[in-house]
Amino acid sequence: MQTYLRNQIDWPQAFPAEEYAERRAKVRKALEEAGLDAIYVTTPANITWLTGYDMIWYHLENLTGVLLRADTGEALFFDSVAHTTIVSTTPEIAEVVWLDGAAVSGKVDEAIQVVVDEVGRRGLGGSRIALELWGYAPHASVMARLKGSLEAGGATIEDGWRMLDEVRLVKSPLEIEHMKTAAAIADEAMAAGRDAIRPGLTETQLEGVIIGTMMAAGGGYPGIRSMIGSGPRAGAHHSPAQRRAIKQGDLVFVDFCGVYDRYHVNLNRTFSLGEPDPRWTELMTKSAGCIDAVLAEAKLGDPMSRVDEIAQAYTDEAGIREYVWWVGGYCQGVALPPDWCNNHWLSPRFGMPDRALEPGMFFNLENQFDVWEDWPGGSGAAYVETLMVTENGLEVMSKHPRTLVVV
Repeated sequence: MQTYLRNQIDWPQAFPAEEYAERRAKVRKALEEAGLDAIYVTTPANITWLTGYDMIWYHLENLTGVLLRADTGEALFFDSVAHTTIVSTTPEIAEVVWLDGAAVSGKVDEAIQVVVDEVGRRGLGGSRIALELWGYAPHASVMARLKGSLEAGGATIEDGWRMLDEVRLVKSPLEIEHMKTAAAIADEAMAAGRDAIRPGLTETQLEGVIIGTMMAAGGGYPGIRSMIGSGPRAGAHHSPAQRRAIKQGDLVFVDFCGVYDRYHVNLNRTFSLGEPDPRWTELMTKSAGCIDAVLAEAKLGDPMSRVDEIAQAYTDEAGIREYVWWVGGYCQGVALPPDWCNNHWLSPRFGMPDRALEPGMFFNLENQFDVWEDWPGGSGAAYVETLMVTENGLEVMSKHPRTLVVV
């Protein structure tokens, strides 16, 4: 580590040292409750949450990680020498072990051996260690080899991929402020995008307006590329912007996350360039009431799945089920590419528990519709709100109307 670089830090940090210390304490408590001695954290979003480290290239053999001990709270960072500057300018990284194997020789086994040797040197060779065995980086085969090598050295390995998701689900007061800032950035960018829509503007130019606005407001790139579609592509779920020019009469679907220090708040709206076919207006007006039903009926202490139940019941009662592609949602917070979804969903997936709603949680709720009846203007429409759980119940984070807006 080049400590002289640390003395030259002259840009704002996401959080103070006390915030990160509290996070490590929460993970240590979770480790103790699980009867574990340490966890080696390799999920990019979890690394950022623990340390503030923000790096862009988590390739398949990347073993960048944090070894956090339950007994002492020691957090040992592992990384490639290629990232010396990032490591040196991340104040929460106190000690680093360099992994040169995969980065220099391309032999990931060399990097694995560095981790195994250091675990042994720290007196953890025969301990119970959690690994995040299910995630985007590194590849599952690399994690399997790391697991086997640690076990060969006497360690007992357990899959701890859910642990930090559970710990960071409820946000701290400072994180809540970050989420509010991300929401304000999203609203500003959506307004700029709305105001830019005109005949001849391409979808990619519209995305440029949105991303540029977020950057100018102090935000950053979302963990998923912006989803923008117009006219026949207005119902194109998970589709990036194309060089298609927007035309008079088109519906324009805009879906992205406002981002602040990697904290994400999802926002999706559909606009109409000129007066739409009234069936689109009716569909979106009816669907907008889904959020009102959730706000009225969901209570603190309810399981997250209750929100999904209310949304599904409203959709059926409103008579719009035939057009639904998806109604549902997932929790949000820290995220890095290639995804911004937390592993907690309103309708639980991946074996995650159905957590009770409590203040400090954030989740989106989507109403996504496909219309295959050749209505003029497009192939679908949608909106997404992000909701914040407070002491007084649920609050919508965006100020934009979720009905179809004419521009």
